[in-house]
Amino acid sequence: MKLIKILLVLCFTLFYAKILLAADFTLTQSIKWTMGSEIETPSGKLRGVSVEGTYIDSRGYKGTITCIGSVGEKFSADCHLKDEDGDIIYADALRKGTDGVSKMSGGTGKYKNINGDCVYQIANSNREASLGLVTMQCSTN
Repeated sequence: MKLIKILLVLCFTLFYAKILLAADFTLTQSIKWTMGSEIETPSGKLRGVSVEGTYIDSRGYKGTITCIGSVGEKFSADCHLKDEDGDIIYADALRKGTDGVSKMSGGTGKYKNINGDCVYQIANSNREASLGLVTMQCSTN
């Protein structure tokens, strides 16, 4: 009976720790994009794109964002977010229209083991100036 109580306490403690370690946060990004070369594919035109900008999140972190990808029917990119300490989050981005998804998959320093899912929206953009404002809602585990 004592062993069962210990196991129950241990299970409850592990479950509660998992809840505490999971974090929800938001990011706001100010970005500028540069269009690159264009090719024709069976599904249409595909064009290279690079994105650079800055971000701030609801946890107080801020830094720079850099992405390299392509745009055609959809936008697809690999990105890194580098904070003030020099630590980097590796992420991808996939979007069709103004709404997209992003997955965080590790990084350096404090982000070495981060995994998370985000949804994001293009909140505002100026196509002529190649500028945009992006809002993200993320959950890590």
